[in-house]
Amino acid sequence: MRESFLNTRGMILADSSSPGAYKPAVSVLLTTMPKSGSIYVTKTLAQILDLKTMYIANPATGLINEEDALTFCAGGYVSQNHLVPSPENLQTLQQLKLKTVLHLRDPRQALLSWVHHLDWKYRTEGLILCQPAYYEFSLPSKIDWQIENYFPKLISWTQRWVEIADEGVIPILITHQDDLRCNEWEFFDRILAFNQIQLRFKLPNLPRTLDATHFRKADPEEWKLTFSSKQATRATRGIPESLQKRFCWDDERFRAAA
Repeated sequence: MRESFLNTRGMILADSSSPGAYKPAVSVLLTTMPKSGSIYVTKTLAQILDLKTMYIANPATGLINEEDALTFCAGGYVSQNHLVPSPENLQTLQQLKLKTVLHLRDPRQALLSWVHHLDWKYRTEGLILCQPAYYEFSLPSKIDWQIENYFPKLISWTQRWVEIADEGVIPILITHQDDLRCNEWEFFDRILAFNQIQLRFKLPNLPRTLDATHFRKADPEEWKLTFSSKQATRATRGIPESLQKRFCWDDERFRAAA
């Protein structure tokens, strides 16, 4: 049951004692690393808050559409995007006074999940998101290709967003997939508090399936069992030391090897 709702200025809008009075006037913006549990987080928040979902950015470019952003600002939405940290996006976020949750994951595990995601999209939809020859590669060769071509972009994206968060250019709450895995209720409670929403809630416990939430597994150790020693060393070496230490991505075994 909802106890009370606050908008982004902290004003109480409705409570559970007045049935039918609830009008959604908040929106929650998520900026997520690909393959970090984005869909599961989005759908869970939408159910907790009884809000609709939408994108404010072009999924292909990560650039904000101003018209969609204005719709979002009116309230009533959870919007999950892989926003690029471009000057244009930052200007729009500042002008509209938008805050965002920056949701991250160990990039080595995110890369492995990305490999499986590409295979799944190709197998189920025939969608080609990489060069055609890639889909004929073995799993180790696919991982090699992604470390070489995709991983540097993922790290650059992460590093820039973390810098923006530290600079205080816009209000940013950094969350991590391990937080979701270890204490799901507290994870969502932090997001609500960041958005100035006071609410008693129960987790909806969505189905953890590919069809429902794109959920595969949340094992943070999977990459260690799948990557070769050489691949693990290359990937770990590609993560700046500042990020390794800050987010505990500095696994000693592979740091020493690097």
